[in-house]
Amino acid sequence: MTYARRLRFGLPILDEMLQGGLVAERPYLITGPPGSGKSLLAAQFLIQGLKEGDRGLLVALDEPPNEIKANLRPLGAKIEDLDVLDANSDILKMEPTPVMELSTEIRPFRFRDIPAAIRKTPDSGGVEISVHSLQNQLKVTFRRTTYKRLVLDSLTGLKMFTMKDFEEQIAVQSFIRFLTENHVTSLLTMETGPQAQPALERLLTRGEIRLHRERVPSGLERWVSVEKYRGSKHDEGYRKFSIQDSGLYVE
Repeated sequence: MTYARRLRFGLPILDEMLQGGLVAERPYLITGPPGSGKSLLAAQFLIQGLKEGDRGLLVALDEPPNEIKANLRPLGAKIEDLDVLDANSDILKMEPTPVMELSTEIRPFRFRDIPAAIRKTPDSGGVEISVHSLQNQLKVTFRRTTYKRLVLDSLTGLKMFTMKDFEEQIAVQSFIRFLTENHVTSLLTMETGPQAQPALERLLTRGEIRLHRERVPSGLERWVSVEKYRGSKHDEGYRKFSIQDSGLYVE
């Protein structure tokens, strides 16, 4: 089966493991334990897209954009051209005061325009994120701008803070289907424990890149594997990688 386009990470060994890159316009997972490099790898995917003429959007749920910008600065000047949607919830007071959902008038902005300080919670009308409001926001955003690549960092945060238990499965299915229907190649980061557990998102996404790490006497050893890749052959082995000043490097 032949596809018109593959989207590369710009990491030769990983792209080789994926037979040239990700099949375009499909949703994928990057999984691994905390601190394994998921956000960094996802950001490198977006930056490679800029180099190839693909506009990219980072949906920030776990960290404020000013911290993300500082963390990604070693990746080079291209980071300034990425678009970011600040989907961090506001907390007004420690009391059950109703807050407003994410407004569809909130727009992404370039990393170059992010101030050094964290965005402050407003005195009134704070932003509460739900999976429904985020989906509506992205619907409006996609009408305004054509994005070829999208990173949601993270799906773990989206599930933990915005989805009620009784609707989680339907919400995840709806959100992933929405991304597919909008023809964007999306990477959803998700944290896993020592043993990866079955999850609905593993069933619904088209592939999974898993980052592994183990502490040994000499320090940390890291590996990357392609656990699933529908519609394409792929390298089923493990490859070592390291996190360097310039980003994630697969050996």
